[in-house]
Amino acid sequence: SSGINAEYGSFEVAEGGFLDVDVTLTDPSGSVIYAANQETEGRFRFSASMGGNYVFCFSNAMSTVTPKVLKFKMIVIQPREADSSDMSEEDKKIKGMIGDLRNQLREVKEEQDYMEIRDNAHSEINRNTNRRVVIWACFEFSLLLCMTIGQIYYIKRFFEVRRVI
Repeated sequence: SSGINAEYGSFEVAEGGFLDVDVTLTDPSGSVIYAANQETEGRFRFSASMGGNYVFCFSNAMSTVTPKVLKFKMIVIQPREADSSDMSEEDKKIKGMIGDLRNQLREVKEEQDYMEIRDNAHSEINRNTNRRVVIWACFEFSLLLCMTIGQIYYIKRFFEVRRVI
């Protein structure tokens, strides 16, 4: 297509190991556009200035034993079509503003989706942490109860009068 496509997206490791991957994005000529190592989440934005295949590579080389679940989103914004010559200047201006508004709404939606993914991941971490705290508190309670019973038994035996007949 003619023109430049604006493209943006996000990724997040949802499950597996230390939740990290290596990410590389290359253009059709093989030049690296975006690269990140051992990232749990990320966002990128670039302009596709040439036609061809852009390659996304997610590598799990640091943790080959543990499989990962990856959430990935990519949005492509097509360039504006040429304005019709039969449209008035005001119509062209309104059409341009509508296109800009559509793109900005798309970006807001992408941001909301990204935040939802992050919220889900962090909520899971909070649930796991809360579960561990409850288990630890139950263990402490059981330990204190056993120590209390042991001390009562020991003190009771200490003050017991023994008579030898």
